[in-house]
Amino acid sequence: MENTTLTHDGVTIKLIESDGQLQEAVAHLRQNRELALDLEFDQNRFTYGFNLCLVQISDGRGTCYIIDPLPLSSLTPLFALLEDKSITKIIHHANNDILLLDKLGCSIRGVLDTDVAAKILNYERSSLATVMKEEFGQEIDKSQQSSNWNTRPLTEAQLIYAAIDVIYLHRVKGRLVTQIEEEGRLHWLLEENLLLESLTYTEPENPHLKLRNAFRLNYYQQYILKELYAFRDEMGRQLNKPSSYVISNDGLVDLANHPNTDVHEWLNHTKGIHGALKRPRNEKLLQEALERARENAKAEGISHDYPQNRWQRPPRNPETEIRKEELTAVQKHLAARYGEFATRLIINQSLITDYSITGQLRCTKQYATDILLNTAAELNIPLPRPSLRIADEA
Repeated sequence: MENTTLTHDGVTIKLIESDGQLQEAVAHLRQNRELALDLEFDQNRFTYGFNLCLVQISDGRGTCYIIDPLPLSSLTPLFALLEDKSITKIIHHANNDILLLDKLGCSIRGVLDTDVAAKILNYERSSLATVMKEEFGQEIDKSQQSSNWNTRPLTEAQLIYAAIDVIYLHRVKGRLVTQIEEEGRLHWLLEENLLLESLTYTEPENPHLKLRNAFRLNYYQQYILKELYAFRDEMGRQLNKPSSYVISNDGLVDLANHPNTDVHEWLNHTKGIHGALKRPRNEKLLQEALERARENAKAEGISHDYPQNRWQRPPRNPETEIRKEELTAVQKHLAARYGEFATRLIINQSLITDYSITGQLRCTKQYATDILLNTAAELNIPLPRPSLRIADEA
């Protein structure tokens, strides 16, 4: 848009669209000890893959930068700023932002997640809109939440919405952290933030098996499905469309379930097929991929047997039930003390189930470990010393 400077609620919003503007913005932002950060991204919603669309940063003193990565030659100056652990980055619900930054080669440090802070204070719903209404009685506009952030030029409504995600975060952080300090839970927040910083992006293992009804296929059909999944992914990349738009998930499983079907008939009688796939060239590529998968499966001697049920109920006996009851009693005591939703940061059903089956208490948080052991001792419930993995503080 032509007007690259806007204002909202007393904050100046500046759109950054050139390398020179980015250098100036980063120089200004480095003068601050706390910055509010958010990303707008597309994760297989409108385009193929997990892609950065915008970066919003507020200095908390009246200026918000909206950085458009698409026209920039490099985000290196920005990444250097985000990796500076001496500068706090206030983020609301940081998980996906951190994963995307890691995918792009940026290891962000100095994270303070206000979503986690709200959970520590026992918020049932911890969205930014909820926190703003609860803490400040202020409604914020979320009308652009489902916006396509890949489109250019960006509209004024999009820019203001993007800015809203960061311009209030300094206030939110100040209010929530003060309450957390009063509750004596600041060490919870510090450790949770370190765990967030340790997140790294990895491609999922065997994503084809996570499709609905894929577990019902035999080994041969699952092999076919894996090859078809790779073909669909490559087509999605070429068309710059989410892979599930090329062939629906149900359609892909159906084709793997009937690998000897007539591809032309299947394409023209199956829902959820992108029109581009029906072009003769692409139809031929799908036919070849299917034939190649069948030939390779035969050459490798892939069995037509069915996998054993992976979803068998865990074994139950008096010992497992006792362990479950004991840890559930600890959980209920903690919920009465800290609140139900704050307690979920310390202990959840997955931890209880794992402990009941294995007899091992596998914790990943030091503060949660201490609370669990101390509470169990108060209740005269013997718990083993947990195996603990602490996030690298570097």
